[in-house]
Amino acid sequence: MSNIHGKEHRIGEVFSKDYAFSIPPYQRPYSWGVENASELFDDILAASREAGENPGDPYFLGSIVLIKQESRPEADVIDGQQRLTTLSLLIAVLLKTLLPEDVEQMKTMLYEKGSRIMGTKDRYRLRLRDRENSFYEEHVLKSASFKPLANLDPAQLTEPRQLLRENLLLFETKVEMLSLSERATFATYLVQNTFLIVVSTPSLDSAFRIFSVLNDRGLDLTPADILKAEIIGGLPVAARDAYTKKWEDAEELLGRTVFSELFAHIRFINARQKQKSTLLKEFREYVLAVEAPKEFIDDELKPFSEALEEIKNQGYESSEDAAKVNRYLRYLARVDESDWVAPAILFHSKHHNDSTRLRIFYADLERLASVMWILSYNVNQRIERYGNLLKAIADDDDLSARKSPLQLNLEERVDAEIALDGDIYNISRKSKRSMILLRLDELLSSGEASYSFNTITVEHIAPQNPKAGSQWLEWWPDEKQRLQAVHRLGNLTLLNGRQNPAAGNFEFEEKKSAYFSKKHGSCPFSLTAQVLKEREWTPAVFERRQQELMRKLKDAWRLLP
Repeated sequence: MSNIHGKEHRIGEVFSKDYAFSIPPYQRPYSWGVENASELFDDILAASREAGENPGDPYFLGSIVLIKQESRPEADVIDGQQRLTTLSLLIAVLLKTLLPEDVEQMKTMLYEKGSRIMGTKDRYRLRLRDRENSFYEEHVLKSASFKPLANLDPAQLTEPRQLLRENLLLFETKVEMLSLSERATFATYLVQNTFLIVVSTPSLDSAFRIFSVLNDRGLDLTPADILKAEIIGGLPVAARDAYTKKWEDAEELLGRTVFSELFAHIRFINARQKQKSTLLKEFREYVLAVEAPKEFIDDELKPFSEALEEIKNQGYESSEDAAKVNRYLRYLARVDESDWVAPAILFHSKHHNDSTRLRIFYADLERLASVMWILSYNVNQRIERYGNLLKAIADDDDLSARKSPLQLNLEERVDAEIALDGDIYNISRKSKRSMILLRLDELLSSGEASYSFNTITVEHIAPQNPKAGSQWLEWWPDEKQRLQAVHRLGNLTLLNGRQNPAAGNFEFEEKKSAYFSKKHGSCPFSLTAQVLKEREWTPAVFERRQQELMRKLKDAWRLLP
């Protein structure tokens, strides 16, 4: 790493004629929230107050990494855009709140007037990515007042613009709470005694290596950020803007969190095996070693992000079968494991325009994912199965074939039926029993049920511990028979969170009244509505319901006849 320079600089030296910062288009969006900005302001304010009239030790704000020729001010920011952008917002606020003589001295920190003799043009010290720069210049740098910015509807702004707006207004509020003398002291301390470590190199490659090392040491960067720098940075300069737009369109479509998850799915689609090292290392090995930057963005990132968006939001659209496809996606979302997502992305992107084929695939995938979860397959078993499925999808194998990895074998169907006919309530996770009962409830309502409750609970009909002398013991005199039935499907139902506490250990009629009384509201679950129709809850009633519910699940998941 030759020609790398690292030196501490005062903020007044950073925002000066020595630097003309640009955020390259392949960088991630501005992402500091009000918590980050508030912490920055409060820390500098506390340090300035502690120093008083005699500044002591310097206050460091961390480091930034630049691509910069030693003799020129132009600098691409590889790491540090969050701090630089947020500091520029703070400086912009100070310029509007200081005394005129102080303002004149600080103006050059944000703006450099060009010189005809020197051959320079007017320019701002910092240029953001194209997607945010026009907004930043109009509302932050050029505006005489922040009132127009305050009047903007945040809902109409992209997330980076929302954050720029929120942080600038936060700084305005905080600065206005200071007296004029306190503002001057604060500004002086910021400019003269607050430092950044500036690391610069003229080489794009070495800058990216520094960027990667800093990420590995724990800076707030995701693998997707590193990969973006490497992939976009590997493109010809003429192609970078167009492919940066494609990348950022995908990121905006999914949101930052889900977009980061996408890279783990892409790794699995290509590697088809369990991750053994870091995501970055294996992504480079299994994906980037095969795909060139353009092909990766065009053939994987773009179509896979579009597929994942429809999968996550159950938002597939088609003239036929769209409702059924989205229904299966809703069922899959209840499976509390995400290994199935990678095969779904690959198949969805390959066959997006064939709604019938998608419907059949998702019916089979939901069956497979649900049964493997019910049978508590461990991660290695799931990864091996889905890895084989990914290969079958890539090879265009017949997924309906009996030996296809998408289909359940005889042993799995037998084991699933045994598990479903047994103790469902104490099955390994609460979410698992809820998933099974919600699946049943939608089968009873022909798939039309819709739930908006924050909490859905599973309730026993015949109680686990009936009171002495209760009617329950008259109906269930054989304790062994009752204990064998109490946690099975036929004795379970669903309630929303508001109703569960009221049901308690009531007699059957009291329990029905608690479920459906005006006090607690009408219950929306078909499973629970069944119970209302019964006058008694005897072993015979339970057994009839058990067989009916088992038949529903066996038909839906095509278990044994």
